[in-house]
Amino acid sequence: MTVSPPTMTVVTPSYNQGRFLERTIRSVLEQGYPNLEYIVMDGGSTDGSVEIIRRYADQLAFWRTGPDGGQSAAINAGWRMATGDIIAWQNSDDVYLSGALHAIGQAFLEHPEAVLIYGRTQRIDAEGVPLGTIGSAYNRRTLHYSHQQIPLTSAFFRRSAVEAVGLLDEALHYSMDLDLFLRLTRLAPPVMLDRTLAEATIHADAKTTRDRDIAAGETHIVRRRHARGAGALLVRLQPGFSWTFRRMPAWVRSAVNRLRPRRVYEDGRTATSSTERPGP
Repeated sequence: MTVSPPTMTVVTPSYNQGRFLERTIRSVLEQGYPNLEYIVMDGGSTDGSVEIIRRYADQLAFWRTGPDGGQSAAINAGWRMATGDIIAWQNSDDVYLSGALHAIGQAFLEHPEAVLIYGRTQRIDAEGVPLGTIGSAYNRRTLHYSHQQIPLTSAFFRRSAVEAVGLLDEALHYSMDLDLFLRLTRLAPPVMLDRTLAEATIHADAKTTRDRDIAAGETHIVRRRHARGAGALLVRLQPGFSWTFRRMPAWVRSAVNRLRPRRVYEDGRTATSSTERPGP
């Protein structure tokens, strides 16, 4: 007997990303996934984004434009409307690769215990030039204290699990995904697919690029929130470690980086230089 793929809801929050938005919308709709519910939440864009959304309105389950309280609040509003068993959000400057939703749907059928399934993500610049691949096997210590092995652009969640641990923290504007990952992975370890599922666009107007120092500070807050025991001391010391690391000679930083967990890969297996800020 053929088993139907699980229902899936994808939410795209957007604000003045008209340069990339249509590509994102099409990457979701053109998946051809049979049980898809797609929601676009626009924060009141003034750059032509609304006109783009209207062109696809008949293929969307819901969309709206207007002040929304920020990205986390917009995603939560979409997720509260979601009827899919599996939920995700895809930012308005990133895209799913062909077959991504089918691969995820099949993976959730094969792993009924999974609360989070993810794959790799290809990073590209605004012109589409590859910058390396992110995503690696889950290790909670690395996720908590070093860097995210789980690319948000390729991550999908079981809705019942998200409802159990709570939606995104709307007070967070940069590290809400890390906070959610750390809460979900206390329920069960995530499942990683050996496949690149998405492309993430790295560009100057992206808030994680533009507000790098603010984002790093928020990440530190999230790490402290989830730290226990000796880990709490490590997190408290991390800003000092980072300050010291950034002032070391280049050859020392290079040597230290070779000992740290890989962050960016050429093809998912071979290490390449990272554009992430170095340091603990």
